[in-house]
Amino acid sequence: MSQNYSDRHTFVILAYGNSNHLEACIKSVLNQSYKSQVILATSTPSPFIHQLAETYGLTVFVNEKGGSIGKDWNFGFSIAQTPYVTLAHQDDVYHTDFLKECILLAEQYEMQHPLIVFTASATERGGVVLQHDYKNILRRLLIFPFHFSRCIRSSFWKKFILLFSNSISCPGVFYVKKNLGNFSFDDTQKFVLDWDAWYRMSQLEGSFIFAGKQLHLHREHDASATSSIQIEVLKQEELQLLTRMWNSQWVARFITALLSITK
Repeated sequence: MSQNYSDRHTFVILAYGNSNHLEACIKSVLNQSYKSQVILATSTPSPFIHQLAETYGLTVFVNEKGGSIGKDWNFGFSIAQTPYVTLAHQDDVYHTDFLKECILLAEQYEMQHPLIVFTASATERGGVVLQHDYKNILRRLLIFPFHFSRCIRSSFWKKFILLFSNSISCPGVFYVKKNLGNFSFDDTQKFVLDWDAWYRMSQLEGSFIFAGKQLHLHREHDASATSSIQIEVLKQEELQLLTRMWNSQWVARFITALLSITK
């Protein structure tokens, strides 16, 4: 029997432009085995977005102060009034039991003051689902502490899984907003704002929880490809973040060089 968590969880679908994949994302969050509030947030309102929202009976919230990914994410996070939130990216789709698994884990470990529940993901590229692409293999390796315990509260281990790369897929994260205080993304960053967010969260009192199941599909396509200019910006942001993490520019440069091989 489906459980109704509309008073406790909100899927905020972050809509931008006129994505051909937006409808699939909407369907995937509406078809969850545990029901939730679903809303759309956008800084680029259009007849396309409003028509889809009307078709599925959803409310559109318009961010009049857009201008960056961080501002859009912060807007989406702020308009959700429930204790649990998922920022759903418009190109991605969610397994039917995504919300169910996250809710059950958040409730199971309630006494551990959960901050986020994150899930394993697969990547779709060119219409082909890649179960073992390099990003997901690297993530599985980096989060090895969670293979021993689904819930980790230790600041050391929460930081450890982030020291070499971004090991958590942002669209597959379920936020326990009630435990995150005045958290916000750094809207000055373009590429590492999620990695930076996990690192700052790792220093908070509370736990990270890994669902241990592949519950999210991240779609990559030509429109989402990173240009050579953007790659240089990405490298600079990675270098700055890694320098802060390691307190050593030499180590940060070494890791950044290794990460650049995969770009």
